Amino acid sequence: MSAYKIAVLFSGGVESTTLLYMYLQRKEIVYPVYIKMGESWERLELENALRLWQYTKSRYASLRPLRVINLQVSGAIRKSPYQVSEIFIPLRNMSLITACALYALSKKVRRLAIGSLGLYPFPDNSKSYIKELERLISEGSGTAFSIEMPFFGLEKGKIVKEFYGKVPYHLTLSCAMPKKVGKKILHCGKCIKCKERQEALLG
Repeated sequence: MSAYKIAVLFSGGVESTTLLYMYLQRKEIVYPVYIKMGESWERLELENALRLWQYTKSRYASLRPLRVINLQVSGAIRKSPYQVSEIFIPLRNMSLITACALYALSKKVRRLAIGSLGLYPFPDNSKSYIKELERLISEGSGTAFSIEMPFFGLEKGKIVKEFYGKVPYHLTLSCAMPKKVGKKILHCGKCIKCKERQEALLG
């Protein structure tokens, strides 16, 4: 049964929402996981992710409850030593993956999917790094554990084009400075996350 169950790192952004819907449409039992690391945007991001989960749950019975894991290990964004404009959070992928893996294993789920595109040269964002994490988790847990990265090497715009009409992109949120006006959660429209999302959706 484990082969048909998968945990998905889910933030409610373009990639993680596409990932969620892709596995649900494959008739898999999906365990979504949101991990709080103490970043400023998480309160509204999580609120939006919960709304998106509720919307999706009404359409897919195989979607399990959204698990929220509180790490609170960061609280600050570091200046990136790499020549990229993307937000840099040290050890982000390692923290997210290991926390999610522990939860997955507690549910007897031995597969984890992440929406990493691998486009930024961060040290924990390479395929070799993720595969080494996969090996270490398998060794440390005493069971075969796999980390799936189906979008690795793809551009965000290509993903949107492929899944357009199958994923509610209008409900996604990718913003470092979201704001709430009344009951609506809005993008700031200025940060790098917003710009990348806009380019993907308009492309």
